Amino acid sequence: MPNLISRPGPIAFLRQAIHHATDGGPLFYAWMTLLTCVALVGVNAWANQVVHGMQVTGMGDHVSWGLYISNFTFFVGVAAAAVMMVIPAYLYHDHEMHDSVIVGELLAIAAIVVCLLSVTVDLGRPDRFWHMMPPLGRFNWPISMLTWDVIVLNGYLALNLWICAYLLWNRWRGTAPSPRLYLPFVFLSIVWAVSIHTVTAFLYCGLGGRPFWNTALLAPRFLASAFVAGPALIIVILLALQRLGGYPFGDRPIALLLRIVRITALINLFMLGVECFTALYAGSTHASSLRYLLFGAHGHHGLVPWIWSAIALNVVAAALFLWPGLLRRPGLLAAACLMTFVGIWIEKGMGLVIPGFIPSTLHEMVEYSPTATEWKITLGVVAGGALIYTLLLKTALPLISGWTPGLSVGHAAMDAQHRRLFEQLNALVAAVRSRRGAAEVGRTLDFLDAYVREHFADEERLMSESGYAGLDDHRRMHAGFVTELAAVHAALSAPDADRQAIAERLHHAMRDWLLHHIRVDDRAYASHLATRG
Repeated sequence: MPNLISRPGPIAFLRQAIHHATDGGPLFYAWMTLLTCVALVGVNAWANQVVHGMQVTGMGDHVSWGLYISNFTFFVGVAAAAVMMVIPAYLYHDHEMHDSVIVGELLAIAAIVVCLLSVTVDLGRPDRFWHMMPPLGRFNWPISMLTWDVIVLNGYLALNLWICAYLLWNRWRGTAPSPRLYLPFVFLSIVWAVSIHTVTAFLYCGLGGRPFWNTALLAPRFLASAFVAGPALIIVILLALQRLGGYPFGDRPIALLLRIVRITALINLFMLGVECFTALYAGSTHASSLRYLLFGAHGHHGLVPWIWSAIALNVVAAALFLWPGLLRRPGLLAAACLMTFVGIWIEKGMGLVIPGFIPSTLHEMVEYSPTATEWKITLGVVAGGALIYTLLLKTALPLISGWTPGLSVGHAAMDAQHRRLFEQLNALVAAVRSRRGAAEVGRTLDFLDAYVREHFADEERLMSESGYAGLDDHRRMHAGFVTELAAVHAALSAPDADRQAIAERLHHAMRDWLLHHIRVDDRAYASHLATRG
């Protein structure tokens, strides 16, 4: 039987995406207002920098890379860390990670935008940016490591844009994505994620005149720190989304990322210790910069508080990550993740980029301290990235967690009921995961149970009136779902109920059943109704 149900087109998709991205409650608008204000302050400061030149920054002939490039280096790692969710979801076919992996991929897009903006503001004169655009400027590829960095960053951005757009478009249309149109790009993005931070590390250690960066361990350190800071930030985001409720993310993705961070945090500290031992004990050529960083030199101690703060934050966070009960304490887990996120930011910026210039190649001690203008621009760039990420999440999450026009069966009343079913199922999952009281969870479950029975009765009435041949099969499917819901009700009533396991059962088994049932079985009877007028 031909499918007579029309698919929504790209214009409708964009219209609905804009609606989702801009619609929200008071908390959403307060957050967006804050980010917009910070971003505008940054734009104003950048305009002032363009007018008056780089003299308004703390950079100069001796220290030519400062806060902007530090921020760039750090967020390259954040972008690369999305691979920590892609690998289990696609390489190891972890079905439960498929919904949450979009959070990491969208974060990679926003992080790359922050990287590109950080480089742009560091140029001083934005009209020089065309030099980095082949074939307009002098690209100097493949000789220049900087051109390699431009290629891998923009390539990684394009990969993530395609993967996210294609998957969300298919989710919107209610169709299964074609593996050949996205899986090769997913696997390519895994390799590409490693390459973007490796090339960034080569950008530093390839500079022979800066011995502080001339170490073969720099690229592994970059990757290790990236796989600490990035997953830590994603954990905080997932915890925040859990707190907001209504989104289909349980503890499994968080537990997996925590296991990753638990190991990478220790590896990062170990590599830092190895670097310190090699330089200080053996007296290598970059020992003078490292001594200045850790202890100060010749009366200059500008970076000492920065690096020891970073070490303290990373050590405390690593110790907390090793505590077996941390997953049961979301507030403490978020605090540990934020501590290591800030610690890695300091370590990669003020602890790695800046000391590479001190002392200078002429052994002069010229310290660097970011000016207010630099801080405003940097915060504006980060706020701009956060704005983009928030809008991307607001667009994507409703497509992941609920009904979309692509699931329409061509019957307005049934579509409205399907939409309500998803809302109630998500509400129940959120109530169970947030450990709300048994009475509230019971009320939500009772409402869902009553609504399911009402919806199934309405569907079966329509089929009976239209003489649908598959009515008996449909009744059996409905009865199976009602039985499963009753089993969940009984499991929740048990005194030793494992709420998280029940939430995962609700989210994955029952929601996936509902999606399949609408896409296949309900559309079959909807097409039958359409042929009868």
